[in-house]
Amino acid sequence: MIPAHDMPGRLLGEAAEDFQQAADVDDLWARLHRHLAGFGVTALVYGAEAFADTGRTHDIMLTSFGGAYMDAKMSGGLYWCDEFVRAARVETAPLLWSDTSRLDGISPAGKRSLDIDWAFGMTTGVTLPMRFNNGLGVSALGLCAAHLSWAEFDRIWWENSRAISGIVHAFDVRLREGCVRDALPLAPRERECLLWLAVGLRPQQIAHRLGTHVKTVEKQIESARRKLNAATTIQAVSTALAYGLITL
Repeated sequence: MIPAHDMPGRLLGEAAEDFQQAADVDDLWARLHRHLAGFGVTALVYGAEAFADTGRTHDIMLTSFGGAYMDAKMSGGLYWCDEFVRAARVETAPLLWSDTSRLDGISPAGKRSLDIDWAFGMTTGVTLPMRFNNGLGVSALGLCAAHLSWAEFDRIWWENSRAISGIVHAFDVRLREGCVRDALPLAPRERECLLWLAVGLRPQQIAHRLGTHVKTVEKQIESARRKLNAATTIQAVSTALAYGLITL
């Protein structure tokens, strides 16, 4: 029998090994759900940004929340006004949704976002903020336990926080380091154009090197920028470097 104090390490080891077997991001996402189901978790939402910016949406976003709920949250940008989404961008400690002290003085938009949570019964759970890219990048996973009360889930959390946090961090690392090309599917030529931009070439120079027209290169750079949710070409290059899509 495994001692209780060794249980978090065993669960983390099993999850990390299992995540390594994932064929793609969808498979990895399904495996994460299986590992967290035993803690009462019924739905998840994950987001990652190479550079935290309150004016920017997630570079990568995965969710198993119901479509109607997510449609309501995204309507008018209310998802980004969610107090726990906001806090995950600037804080690093776990954020229990039962912590009502966080709701004091929230904005009107934040209140409307919270009303949607209550209407759909999505009020029990925890958000786990994480950091990467030398602290510049932010990722977070929201774990909803829709069938549990605050007290029931909080007890599970305090008894299993090490195991849950470890599993979530193992998923985050595996996604960004092993499955990111599924989540951010740049074409080979798009990656190549960004790489040449990263080393200082201009589009005209890239076109000459690749034996193609400059407008073709510009089109590929623009396509990569959109896929990476970047406002500028410089931001697209920085994002690709942060996720390891290109390396110098």
